[in-house]
Amino acid sequence: MKVLFLTRDLPYPPTSGYKKRNFYLLEEMTARKIDVVCKEMMSIKGKEQKMPKAVSAFLSLFSTLPFSVRIRTSLKIKREIRRYLKENPVDVIICDSIFWSLNIPEFKGHKILYEHNIESVIVKRYVEMEQNIFKKSFACIEYLKLERFQKKMWKKFDSCIVCSALDKETMQEKAGKINVFVINNGVDTKHFKRDSYPVSKNTLVYTGEIGWYPNEDAIMYFVKEIFPLIKKSEPEVKFWIVGNNPSLKIRKLTEKDKSIIVTGFVDDVREFVGKACVYVAPLRIGSGTRLKILEALSMEKPVVSTSIGCEGLELETDKHLLIKDNPEEFARAVLSLLKNEGLRVSLGQNGRKLTQERYDWKIVFKDLNSIVKVRLK
Repeated sequence: MKVLFLTRDLPYPPTSGYKKRNFYLLEEMTARKIDVVCKEMMSIKGKEQKMPKAVSAFLSLFSTLPFSVRIRTSLKIKREIRRYLKENPVDVIICDSIFWSLNIPEFKGHKILYEHNIESVIVKRYVEMEQNIFKKSFACIEYLKLERFQKKMWKKFDSCIVCSALDKETMQEKAGKINVFVINNGVDTKHFKRDSYPVSKNTLVYTGEIGWYPNEDAIMYFVKEIFPLIKKSEPEVKFWIVGNNPSLKIRKLTEKDKSIIVTGFVDDVREFVGKACVYVAPLRIGSGTRLKILEALSMEKPVVSTSIGCEGLELETDKHLLIKDNPEEFARAVLSLLKNEGLRVSLGQNGRKLTQERYDWKIVFKDLNSIVKVRLK
């Protein structure tokens, strides 16, 4: 069986949640002798964007397509894929996210949509948080367009893959009877383990692609509304923000508060996660599931998260982590962990056990063969 995997960018090095999910998918398909694109790589550049993004966004208001889909759709890409398929017939096309779905030409084989998130959910949550009336209005229109577009496109694929049972339920509620399979996000438990990192007293850490808006929103929310409450009780506490592409707004946080450290890109996040006392995940915007949570749990790190931060994962509050949804409760939970080593150890051990039993990449891909082949019989 031959598979063409259509993705936004190369999954190596796997430095973000998006890339990690794709990297381990391709690794598993190779291990199972599914003849996928890792044997041959085709790189296609779409038409260069000549107009400013703001102008393009304004013009998109007169299109029925969501802006996020329109800017990723290219006749050139579609023609190149059509040419490639003519010369190299395949049995399956896996489209990595709905944003790229219109680039797939006519195809008689099995088409799979590989979703990382329910994109309209992210936009809806952004709308709820955004204060700027113009941004809020544009996002609201984008949300309505995405809702219609998703429903239409999900039905055009033979099957869809999502990363949680919650996303499957959402998709089937919106699109009716469609084939949806769950492949959870996972973690390499052999790579992400406790090891012998010396824990620094009163340290908190957050990791991720910091330039992605949901991560930036989580950090700003934490710094403005939660961190000051923690510092009232623990003035020496430090907050490490670890990850790629921090915006100027994030970098400037260090000028106002020297207890906030912004690292930018690091080769290995394990050092910072391992040395921190507590991992925080104060997310208010998102969909899918967060690999960052699984990585922290796999390293036996105690986690405090919002409900959105850990949604879609089979986690129990007070057993695997602490889940708190308002600033005061979140701050108290962090302080309780900073002061209680026994609770930190207990949560860490339970989290590690769960990731080994439920979320190791080798486990989450156990049904991959049957999913890929389900409609080829």
